[in-house]
Amino acid sequence: MFATVCVSLFVLGILPDAATCETTTQWTEYASNPVYTPGKAYYPTILKEESTYTMWSDSTAGTQMATSTDGINWTTVGTATGLTSPRHTLVEKIDGSYRMWYWNSGLLYSIDAMRTAVSTDGLTWTNDQPLTQVGNSVIYNAGTNWNRGTYGPADVFYNPTGSSTIVDPVDEASVWANKFVMYYDGTTGGDESIGLAVSNDGLNWEGYNGGVAPVLAGTLVSGDWDYNYVSRCTVSKENDDLYHMWYSGGNGSMDDGVGYASSADGIHWTRDADSIFSITDGVAWRNDRTYTPMVIGDEMWFTGRNASGTYAIGYAVGVPEPATLGLLVTGLLALGGFSLRRRK
Repeated sequence: MFATVCVSLFVLGILPDAATCETTTQWTEYASNPVYTPGKAYYPTILKEESTYTMWSDSTAGTQMATSTDGINWTTVGTATGLTSPRHTLVEKIDGSYRMWYWNSGLLYSIDAMRTAVSTDGLTWTNDQPLTQVGNSVIYNAGTNWNRGTYGPADVFYNPTGSSTIVDPVDEASVWANKFVMYYDGTTGGDESIGLAVSNDGLNWEGYNGGVAPVLAGTLVSGDWDYNYVSRCTVSKENDDLYHMWYSGGNGSMDDGVGYASSADGIHWTRDADSIFSITDGVAWRNDRTYTPMVIGDEMWFTGRNASGTYAIGYAVGVPEPATLGLLVTGLLALGGFSLRRRK
């Protein structure tokens, strides 16, 4: 409703420009969090197919799979097989099969630290193999490069009509002409950033602009909550033609909180100054770590760790609200008969 009213006000000339119609989201944590506590669970990746949610997450045994009908009550199905020291998994449904990209936790400073596999049921995986790269454009193990190493993939977009070969040069003009676009973690061995790469087959990748810089890094502004760590993220493109990113961040570690950024092209990002959720929120189940957001529409799942070292997965829901509330109120009043209350 907000978007419809807002655009109407712009068309009528009551609001000054279309940018005024952008919205932010107010996230509310589920009161009975955490929702998934099978002993140890973190780094969720979730698919929703019709009325069923399927989640893969890290556990002490590797990658565990669970299902749910509401995103809150989960049943563990089993532990995935056919993978190599899997952590930080990302799963997409592509052409009727499941495709996974993940971090091989036995490696760090190599493109081999990221692997891919396929499955028909989400539990038994085959064709497990390391990713390859064009030159050193994705992972470049040298000096203190931002992409010296990696803790794995973050999110992947699949474009079935994309090019059958990588479109070179990989720059602003060509990124989205490719069949696969991946956001991934790059690390110096300390700081972490989010990089971008493209592929024609999901196996061989080329880094954006040769991998010279990440697309989102820490602010390096003293006192900022995401000073030198931004990592595991979800990226989506919504009907507003904006790309939305929810990411892990921190000052001294990558698990201090969950943040948000937006972009017109999926490459250049503008972040919100404050985190959505933080270890400083005073919430016991996640007061030591709060990170790894997984977002589908207005639903978010994320990892928390308490002071005793227990990992679990929590849930939150989002409600859109105007980014420029004052102007919208002015417009509504100009039309007459409307009132608006901000959700707390």
